[in-house]
Amino acid sequence: MLLESGDLDGARKQLLEIVERDPSSERAWLLLVGLGFRTNDANLSLQALRQLEKTRPRDAFVVSGLVDCLIQLERYGEAKEVIRAFSDAAVPGIPAHDTVLQEHRRALQFINDRLEAIDKSSGSP
Repeated sequence: MLLESGDLDGARKQLLEIVERDPSSERAWLLLVGLGFRTNDANLSLQALRQLEKTRPRDAFVVSGLVDCLIQLERYGEAKEVIRAFSDAAVPGIPAHDTVLQEHRRALQFINDRLEAIDKSSGSP
């Protein structure tokens, strides 16, 4: 109800209280992921996605969100590791997995381009 009424701070506080009492509450973690994306709080979404990853390691939504958050936070090495792990576990032919694998190819290109630009701007050979 707090989310629907626009009380994002109240919703955040209440959801964090729920997961503190019951860390296995997937619904609360999912709502926190959405709240983090809605408020541009990549750290909140990342925290929630890391919790969901424990119970949903092959969930395409979770993996996709993790990579997105890590890229937003410029944690490129971690993003690459998540991409590698999902590539190893993905089942070709499952539409959600195929979609995420395609997203990951674009994400890797973005990461490599960013790292190359950083190297060039820092004067590294």
